[in-house]
Amino acid sequence: DWTENDAVNILTIHSSKGLEFPVVFVTNLVTQRFPTRERREQIPIPDELIKEVLPEGDFHLQEERRLFYVAMTRARDFLFLTAASMYGDGKRERKLSPYIAEAVGEKAVEDAKGNIVSSKAQITVLEAYAKKIEEPLPISHKPYALSYISYSQIQTFDICPLHYKLKYILNIPSPQSPAQVFGTILHATLKDFYMQAVEGENPQVHDIEKYLKNHWMSEGYDGKDHEEAAFQKGLTILKNYLETNYSPKNLPIALEVPFNIPITSTLHIGGRIDRIDRVDEETLEIIDYKTGSNIPSEKDLLKNFQLTLYGLAASEIRDPLLHRKPEHLKLSLYYLEDNIRLTTTRTLEQLQQAKEDIIAKAKEISESDFRCVGTTICANCEYKMLCKTK
Repeated sequence: DWTENDAVNILTIHSSKGLEFPVVFVTNLVTQRFPTRERREQIPIPDELIKEVLPEGDFHLQEERRLFYVAMTRARDFLFLTAASMYGDGKRERKLSPYIAEAVGEKAVEDAKGNIVSSKAQITVLEAYAKKIEEPLPISHKPYALSYISYSQIQTFDICPLHYKLKYILNIPSPQSPAQVFGTILHATLKDFYMQAVEGENPQVHDIEKYLKNHWMSEGYDGKDHEEAAFQKGLTILKNYLETNYSPKNLPIALEVPFNIPITSTLHIGGRIDRIDRVDEETLEIIDYKTGSNIPSEKDLLKNFQLTLYGLAASEIRDPLLHRKPEHLKLSLYYLEDNIRLTTTRTLEQLQQAKEDIIAKAKEISESDFRCVGTTICANCEYKMLCKTK
């Protein structure tokens, strides 16, 4: 519900039906914009064929007037009716919409015109930044009701709370970076290759180029040379991996397994496991593919929260495939580019502690004011245009 978001909502009057906001700004209130120029139907219907009783007067103006009042009634506490003298490249000063005077009266309109602030007295954006205002305005907010969380969401929040809000609460789309696209492609290619193997198609290592082409995406690259270099890099990585690891006699028992487990009665955590292998009758190995080169130390591997979540999922899910005791689970990160596998385990106590950590993190997120961290990370953030809105 847009009214629940502590943010500026930009929407058409048609989209606002049934909603109510504390403050509403209605813009473009000048002639030829509101009301707009009348647009005749491309195929007009003759009056003789219309069964309803048509309204008298200018139907277009009446419909626009009705929309104007719809916009006004969306405001609960404050309503701002706004207009500018000039729009775009126009050289002719625009007149105020007649609907304003109809709504508030001619006297109110004349009084407002008399109180217009000179443009010379208004502070510009550049002047505002020049003042270097240190204290941000307080943001009033109510706790965010969080019912679902994932490792990616936790990771995003820890990097920047504002980024988390824009991506996961307001769902503002952003283009993927070349690294993200590259990782998605390699994951999909390996899944396709192994699915064919599991189904008995007997793919060969040299077939991987065909699978890579099927999943290739051209998004995010600087040009054809950049894209071709990325393709060749991906092909080399996949061939090296398969030559080292692929055997028709040792295939995964599951690929891309989604999970969603309850932590409390109101909070779930979910995600997706890249691959599950059977080690022996009792033991499973959970493998997560990595396309980066930020290989963790042994100490960091023991604390890797993503692997902990996979261990928690495999021990909590009541499923014949999973539901293993912690001592019967191996947890691995496979760094494809370096062809390195790192394996660790988790104890029952560590998995129980992970639940407490998830609850604490969910509480931190729900009570956050979602301010931008304002670090060097912001320079390459896909939402950097919005960082100054904190």
